[in-house]
Amino acid sequence: MPRQPFLPTYKDKNLIFGPAHIQRKPEIAAAVGRCVMLWSYVEWQMAMLLAVVMKADSEASIAIFLTLRNARAQRDVLVAAADMTLSEKDHEVFDAVMLLYGSLQAQRADIAHGIFGHVETDKDTIIPWIETKNISKSWIEAFHKPKREDSLPKVDARAEQKRLSFIYKISDLEQLEKEMLELWEIAFSFTGQLRWPGDSLANQTFEMQCKAPQMQQALANIRTRKKGSTHIDKQSPG
Repeated sequence: MPRQPFLPTYKDKNLIFGPAHIQRKPEIAAAVGRCVMLWSYVEWQMAMLLAVVMKADSEASIAIFLTLRNARAQRDVLVAAADMTLSEKDHEVFDAVMLLYGSLQAQRADIAHGIFGHVETDKDTIIPWIETKNISKSWIEAFHKPKREDSLPKVDARAEQKRLSFIYKISDLEQLEKEMLELWEIAFSFTGQLRWPGDSLANQTFEMQCKAPQMQQALANIRTRKKGSTHIDKQSPG
């Protein structure tokens, strides 16, 4: 399950942000750390996939991908190479892998670059989270903008932060970790199948990984999009 809005469930709870609170949630901190560490393996494997798709299985092609830190640039390079070299069947799989990659990349960016805090509750399995730009905005409003001496204090000074915050459960992070590992396995097996198309073990491993639930869903989404696109093309005037 994705993260949930902070409101209304925790509207009466005290919300706090600050680096000192990280150590109060060691299990969640470890789960976040595993996701961030695991994603480096995913990016590495996507670089290996690019090398095979480019039919230039070389250190240079891998280095090119890994130096592209912008997610859009990475995707553009992969898609451009796939459009030139892959068969229609392989391209469908590639599109599904890229769909998963884009989704998980965005989730990884959120936990890696967002701000985690603390909420006064007896649950050790949840943690509040807010986008950096949003906490920066509310922080400036609260602490840096000049206030009129006769202005009344807000009933809840954290109301804006609560509105913009979300709650992660440790189960959300564990599920994200599982899906990242699954994507690595899918990309790994797809790379092997493209590199050794006639190898029975490579093909069997690839087929097994394609049965993963998120891969099945991604393939279904790609096929639905393709049908919709074909229908639109047929409807378009000549």
